Amino acid sequence: MSNTTTNADTAYLVVDSPYELARWRPLVNWVLYIPHFLVLYALQILARVVFFVYWLMLIFTGKLHPGMYGIMAMYERYNARASGFLFGYSQTYPGFDFDSGPADNNSYPPVRLTLPEVPESVKRSAALNVFLAIPHYIVVAIFGIGAMAVAIIGWFAVVFTGRWPQGMRDFLVRVSNYYYRVWAYVAMVDNTYPKFGLPAA
Repeated sequence: MSNTTTNADTAYLVVDSPYELARWRPLVNWVLYIPHFLVLYALQILARVVFFVYWLMLIFTGKLHPGMYGIMAMYERYNARASGFLFGYSQTYPGFDFDSGPADNNSYPPVRLTLPEVPESVKRSAALNVFLAIPHYIVVAIFGIGAMAVAIIGWFAVVFTGRWPQGMRDFLVRVSNYYYRVWAYVAMVDNTYPKFGLPAA
């Protein structure tokens, strides 16, 4: 029931909900997701603009801005919760929560995303993480295509059986965790170069 990775020094997503799901959920969850999609659209634009300023601030001041990082963390967590509902990780509708702390506030227990704290000091060279992570962008994209195929197959499985296949849902969580490890590196809060491949479930 629980997909967890518990290294407090890195980013990790935890999905803690039953694999069983009402069979009609895949048919209507996408409609219920629409309000969150609209919020996410605005938050994504904000997060991208903030990241650019945040990146420039490191270059010119040698420091990461915790408040700006919090805005980016807020978007990622909101997206994790809303997408988790869309994919059918839980039948509980996520709230419109805008917490910006790195640690999850547990306002949506079925899907929790914890991100690293902003380190006290970061070298200006960490700004290169954006470019050094390019090989990971390619791998994340490949896994993302596979994840979409798995999500579609999983939804059909729910329609016919009322249950997510465990291996499929676990795969989606592992893909997400790989993405968040890369994200933390690009956000310069975890400057250990990420390993290629999916983390253990």
